[in-house]
Amino acid sequence: METLMERFKSLTRYWWAMLILGVAIFVVGILIFTYPGESYIGMAALFAVLMLVSGIIEVVIAFTEKYMVGRGWAAVLGVLEIILGIILICSPAITAMMLPIVLGIWLLFRGIGLIGIASEMSHFKVNGMVWTIILGILLIICSLMILFQPLFGIAAVVVWVGISFLVAGVSLVVFAFQLFSIKNKFKKLTE
Repeated sequence: METLMERFKSLTRYWWAMLILGVAIFVVGILIFTYPGESYIGMAALFAVLMLVSGIIEVVIAFTEKYMVGRGWAAVLGVLEIILGIILICSPAITAMMLPIVLGIWLLFRGIGLIGIASEMSHFKVNGMVWTIILGILLIICSLMILFQPLFGIAAVVVWVGISFLVAGVSLVVFAFQLFSIKNKFKKLTE
């Protein structure tokens, strides 16, 4: 239990990074609905940049915190996101062609990751942990809809991408505030 507590303590230091990432993803979701007529390539480019930034944040957190929960998985996912982000930025045609598949898989892993972390965090009895699990499940459902929507056209993919970004953004913001709550509990324990 001591090791688990230390691992979560280190993760809570970066609650603000999850908050910023969640807000950024949510804003991209709003932009997708605000400008539906914009090109599919533009949305693909936004996703490529967002994936690169997300990967960099994951890697920095994973390599700076020795006792972080899920550190190895975060590092692997972060490195993969950086590599994919660079490939997608450098090749817009591939990005447009592969967007539904890459995005669907990325969001699927995000949803599974949220559920996994929420179940580990349940040891600390944080209020609202059920919502993190529900949001993780919604993210998985959205990712599956994106993966199956290419058969029905780009417009359907754009709608599911927008919905998925909104859900992903909200889930990361909720998760960030839960981390902040745990951080405050740790602070009270040490006082």
